[in-house]
Amino acid sequence: MQISYKIRTNAFTLIELLTVIAIIGILSAIIIPTIGKVRETAQRAVDASNLREVGKAALLYASDHNDRLPDPNMLPAPSISAPNKYFVWLGLLARYGGINEASLLFSKNDGLFDGYVPPGILNPADPTKNTLHPDLLARIPSINFVGGLKVTDPSTTPLAFTRGLTVAGTWNGIGATANLGVYGDGGGHILFLGNNVQYFKSIENKLVGTEGTLTSDLRATIKAGGTRRIYGLDSGNNVAAEDGVVGTGL
Repeated sequence: MQISYKIRTNAFTLIELLTVIAIIGILSAIIIPTIGKVRETAQRAVDASNLREVGKAALLYASDHNDRLPDPNMLPAPSISAPNKYFVWLGLLARYGGINEASLLFSKNDGLFDGYVPPGILNPADPTKNTLHPDLLARIPSINFVGGLKVTDPSTTPLAFTRGLTVAGTWNGIGATANLGVYGDGGGHILFLGNNVQYFKSIENKLVGTEGTLTSDLRATIKAGGTRRIYGLDSGNNVAAEDGVVGTGL
């Protein structure tokens, strides 16, 4: 008598494989965006910390310059050689503020960041420290600055902010590449003179104007007259750029 045996294999059936693949797909759809969001949030925290370091350097500069923060329009004119006054601001910060870390000026979330961080802000080949590193001059940093401020100005006065801020109080995430907000149109950081940093999705009526009223326009927070200007490379936001200066009407 011949006895036959059925040998059971441990292989998955087609239905089981398709079920597993479907589950993996669902989990990936849930987990991957979450991981991306966590990484973005973590980078924003790094960016905020970098802005505070910029604020500390600006205040250190002021301690040696009659309580005046970096001012590209100062008289006599600064000896910093740069293609426009935006980079002059950075040169003053680096030379007299004790900070030469170019990494503080760039966000990894920035659509214009190419992954390369210049070795420094100042040009190491210039012993006079009057010129900036050529690699820095070839790039667009992630932050804009307000020049000509004094330590005695209100602590609610913006000193620096994420690139792409418009007069409407939003960050520009659409349009010409040069106007791209660092976080798209999702918001940005503002560093205040009190050296506190806050992230805003929109600053609609959240800034304190010079008259003590709330405003959405960062220009309205800076006292008119003198040499106070908003410096940035993203023309089209705030007021049309002139020699690297945004907000020439202040």
